[in-house]
Amino acid sequence: MASEEGVNTEQEDQLLREISWDEIKTHNTESDPWIVIHGRVYDLTKFQDDHPGGPDVLHDIAGQDGTEEFENILHTKKARKMAKEYLIGKVANQKPTDLFATTKEPSKHQNTSSTTKWIMIACMALGVALAISNYQKISKN
Repeated sequence: MASEEGVNTEQEDQLLREISWDEIKTHNTESDPWIVIHGRVYDLTKFQDDHPGGPDVLHDIAGQDGTEEFENILHTKKARKMAKEYLIGKVANQKPTDLFATTKEPSKHQNTSSTTKWIMIACMALGVALAISNYQKISKN
């Protein structure tokens, strides 16, 4: 079964080179930044100058597990697919987790549609406008 472009399958993960934390930690320089995301090791040397957040962001977590920082930024599915180009291995004795877990479609019980968010923002703006209008009427009297 073919995998979606940029997405690693379990079979592909099994074939990745296992890299120890001792080795990963040595790649913590501006000239050689490796970063762990979801148990996979990425060599971002060639990508650092193209990183939208700038190279300093990558240098701050080079040689470390950057999963939390990566997820806090809410990287897009496109950015996650790009990561595969820089994938060089996986952390030894650790099973990689799903790089795309936070980009999955929400369950039917979660109402996070863009339209709903805009409706809520519009309602809040209308409420603020009405409050200001009423305040101005009251202060004139």
